[in-house]
Amino acid sequence: MASTTTGIRVSKKHIQFLALQLTLLGTVFCGNVLIWPSDSSHWLNIKIVIQELICREHNVTILVSNASLFITPHGETAEKFEVFPVPLGKKYIDSLIKDIVNLWLYNKPTALTFWKFYKELGKLASKLNEGNRLACDGVLANQDLMARLQRGKYDVVLSDPVCLCGDLIALKLRIPFVYSLRFTPASTMERHCGKMPAPPSYVPAALSELTDKLFRERIKNIVSYRLQDYVFQRYWREWDLSYSENLEGSHWLNIKIIIQELIRREHNVTILVSNASIFIPPHGETAEEFEVFPVPFTKEQLDSLINEITNLWLYNKPTALTFWQFYKEMGKVTRKINEKNRHICNGVLVNQDLMARLQRGKYDVLLSDPLCLCGDLIALKLRIPFLYTLRLTAAWSAERHCGKMPSPPSYVPAAMSELTDKLSFSDRIRNIVSYCFQDSYFQRYWEEWDLYYSEILDSKKGSGVCP
Repeated sequence: MASTTTGIRVSKKHIQFLALQLTLLGTVFCGNVLIWPSDSSHWLNIKIVIQELICREHNVTILVSNASLFITPHGETAEKFEVFPVPLGKKYIDSLIKDIVNLWLYNKPTALTFWKFYKELGKLASKLNEGNRLACDGVLANQDLMARLQRGKYDVVLSDPVCLCGDLIALKLRIPFVYSLRFTPASTMERHCGKMPAPPSYVPAALSELTDKLFRERIKNIVSYRLQDYVFQRYWREWDLSYSENLEGSHWLNIKIIIQELIRREHNVTILVSNASIFIPPHGETAEEFEVFPVPFTKEQLDSLINEITNLWLYNKPTALTFWQFYKEMGKVTRKINEKNRHICNGVLVNQDLMARLQRGKYDVLLSDPLCLCGDLIALKLRIPFLYTLRLTAAWSAERHCGKMPSPPSYVPAAMSELTDKLSFSDRIRNIVSYCFQDSYFQRYWEEWDLYYSEILDSKKGSGVCP
């Protein structure tokens, strides 16, 4: 009798365990993986991953240029190849790879050859950068290829970060991406892009051949960090403008994600866009609707202004010597922005037919990017609430002046000043100066809008930008 009871208990446990396994089971489908590889030894590294993906029955497509040395497309293999043309020959790539290998293996820097090594490395980095840019354009500027990639419905991009652009291709295809490497030299990308803490007195720089037991090596480690930071700034800053151009404007990219989520939740979305817009092309076949209004400036003029702003912000950041020059140039650019912004506002608010259509649309809320003023004004004219898409303004200017937010400069770092809440004495001085300059700009820039707001709202008092 006891043995029978035990048998029943065992069978019940088996049934419970089997039931648990069944609940955890899900349908598994093969994925479509797009590969953005690098040539030479890096190809051997990512090739192993590709073989494993194919073993697991995933569909793999490899993007490869017609100048590649080691990645040879075959018609009879399990993986597919998308070959794109670049204006470079294989001899150029071969020569560049040999120069990099020779410098890295046989001319390692010593105390006497230190500067010469990094001077040569800088020259090779410029050549590598040029080839990388041409490869990037070979994909992104190739409309037929991009259309095929869109139709391919890929699930993920596997990218070798040595050859830039994999993340950019993924963003254009609106899919996630994964890097095939664990780190960059001296963890530059991890520190600058990912804000990873890495104090040079304790954390050895990646690829410096140092261990975590640092004493005399600390000086070498600090120098290694600083040099890689310098190389990072010189090499990567050239890509900032390219990324901005290809990503359709950072502010539009930001609000575009929200629009897609609103449509997914079955909301009706209408986008107000001027006929001079560069990054917001109205489409007739999309879920969102567009209301296009005319403005008295061209796309070329707007593009020129955006390039001017980007160049000033990315490549001419203020130093102790260029401080006044930077803010003088910023003032000129601000006036141009102000003028364009006013034309955009008039394009909507003075357009009676458009305002009548918007009234009939019976909208529930207006979602506005505060960088382009007037969203709140349109909402007030339509008598509906509005929301901003950004969390903050420079040095909390709008929050402090309009929202009366307390922000003592000795304790609260100004937004976008790149300072933390641990302020040294010199940081506090810099923070106070940042607040003062942003306040000056706020007063000059926003004062011009107070009268405009009063005129549109038919009021003399209390209807400016900060009522």
